[in-house]
Amino acid sequence: MNWRRPATGELLFFGYGARPPYLTYHRLSAAGELVESRDVAVLAGTMMHDFAITENYVVWLDLPVVFDLRLAGGGMPMRWDDAYGARLGLMRRDGTSDVRWSDIDPCYIFHGGNAHEDTAGRIVLDAVRYSRSAFDAMWQTMGGHVDNPVAGTGWTRGETQGGRIHRWHLDPATGTASEQALDDRGVELPTINDDLTGRPSRYLYTVTDGAIMKYDTLSGTSRSYGTGENSSPGEAVFVPAEAGPGTEEDAGWLLSLVSHGTTRGSELLVLNARDLTRAATVEMPRRVPAGVHGSWIPDRQA
Repeated sequence: MNWRRPATGELLFFGYGARPPYLTYHRLSAAGELVESRDVAVLAGTMMHDFAITENYVVWLDLPVVFDLRLAGGGMPMRWDDAYGARLGLMRRDGTSDVRWSDIDPCYIFHGGNAHEDTAGRIVLDAVRYSRSAFDAMWQTMGGHVDNPVAGTGWTRGETQGGRIHRWHLDPATGTASEQALDDRGVELPTINDDLTGRPSRYLYTVTDGAIMKYDTLSGTSRSYGTGENSSPGEAVFVPAEAGPGTEEDAGWLLSLVSHGTTRGSELLVLNARDLTRAATVEMPRRVPAGVHGSWIPDRQA
């Protein structure tokens, strides 16, 4: 996973593995030059699928899904380990400080939405949180190892069952953390207007089976657009409208590749991001795998 800082054009990214160094942080300049690489001390190799950034900090997700090489050859060599614990870490973006870790309730996070620094100097993180039971249900269906397999988990397609949108507040001065659930519906693949990466953003877009969701984190409200029975919408990528004076954060469109089971091809759905009304549909001649990530690259002439 990588993030580009809109203010500077820097690209921040990391690598993780089953053997030391378990976690490595990298920073590229806007010109593509590697300006920093540093090892980050963690207790073991974990499946760190994502991270987050703010104006001044990197937010690490050190969570209890660990590498277990004894499982190699028989599926994915990662499993949940209660003994590992769960914590979020704050590190100065420019690498001038050690990581300040905060313990949190055990969970797993595949995908974050956004993070920012509030007026009190705390870091606010919005992400999709999985409890152990929700993670195990999904992991088992994907062919991963779980300690207590169960039949009929109900998780059958996509990446949209079990995860819930949560918000964490992290205090870099005290190392304390608090969390709250923002919704009780199962969602995944959160996105924002990327121009606000690492800065305060009001709107968060997610997908669930049969629908695309829009959250207003200021008012606490949400709305949805139904994509049809037995459909699986892919990540809703935000495409900004042409910027100008007074341009609203949600002025633009959402692009999502929607799969419709085995009976028809997929479609590229274009929604107005402001009110989730349909702007256009492009029918695909064949199916596109559900749950794919996407990016928007504007077509600009040099």
